[in-house]
Amino acid sequence: MARVRHIFRWDLDKTYLRTEFDSVRALVRTARLSAEERENIPGSAALIRAIRQAASEEDRHEIFFVSGSPEQLRSVIEKKFALDGFAPDGFVLKPTVSNLFRARFRAITSQVPYKLGALLGGRVHAPVGVKETLLGDDAESDAFIYCFYADLVRGRIGLPVLREVMKRARAYGDQIAAIEKELESVVHEAAVLRVVIHLDQLTPPSAFAEYFPLVVPIYNHLQTALVLALDKTLGVESVRVVARELLDQFGLDPAKLTLSAEDIFRRRRPYVEPEAIGGLATQIRALINAPRDPGAHLLAKDDAVTETLLAIADHAERVAGVSMPPAVPRPPKVDYVELFAREEARRAEARKAKKEPSKNDVPEPV
Repeated sequence: MARVRHIFRWDLDKTYLRTEFDSVRALVRTARLSAEERENIPGSAALIRAIRQAASEEDRHEIFFVSGSPEQLRSVIEKKFALDGFAPDGFVLKPTVSNLFRARFRAITSQVPYKLGALLGGRVHAPVGVKETLLGDDAESDAFIYCFYADLVRGRIGLPVLREVMKRARAYGDQIAAIEKELESVVHEAAVLRVVIHLDQLTPPSAFAEYFPLVVPIYNHLQTALVLALDKTLGVESVRVVARELLDQFGLDPAKLTLSAEDIFRRRRPYVEPEAIGGLATQIRALINAPRDPGAHLLAKDDAVTETLLAIADHAERVAGVSMPPAVPRPPKVDYVELFAREEARRAEARKAKKEPSKNDVPEPV
């Protein structure tokens, strides 16, 4: 049996699928969508394929989903996965109807206890020593939850802090007890290698500075592929696979796509050695110049992908040549009680901004 090389844990909504739940009407409309009507976040299906393709017969990648969507959507979501050409190794959906019948309204609206319990439950069954990459978004509190989970697994957080955060997250007593029980069965180790946060709400990356360098905010999944390539979690082929889908299927502008690559190189540069970014450029050029099947024909879309990859390699080389001071390391101990309060304030401000749109310029997603 193949050993597990790496585990990827995805949030489903706004990270893999386009999901609107900003209002009751939007939530109802989304819940009624068939599998065929559900839209992917651009590049997400290609990234999943790249994850599967990067594995081997000896080393497999596991993919799990944790979603706030209700359990009643399981069959629809399973069909959507099948349409996208893969089956995850598992996915957890929220028992919304059960909570509703039991008048557990806090369990319906609060994501922190639910997701934390699901993540710890998954880690209990993970092989010791296997690293994880977690993918979420800025619509809820994924960055906080994932970092809290990472430090819990690492053994950096004691029970008093866990209980205080759960209290402030309005968790029920049985939720707290279940989380503590799962934590008892977890081997303490540095399990989480990377947290990727899709900026669906266009939150400025600087809003997550307290979670750096573990957390990397991204505007699109080309940036995700580049981050994972720099982490050496995936190979450079994943960059081509995702770029092809974004250009061919979603019609993204090549110039904006390459600028987004430069953006992620510049934001990662303080945390990554210049040789790593320059090496990625070399790998991209080698990928482009690799011998092709003699019977294969170069399509117009292949030309566009090649030009985009060459431009990305150019950006990588330029950023690698820029001298930058090293980033300030994150303190080993984090006040998660205070961090949770700030996270709640950030989300409240985001909700307010939706009701009163700002006139300030925001980054344009690509």
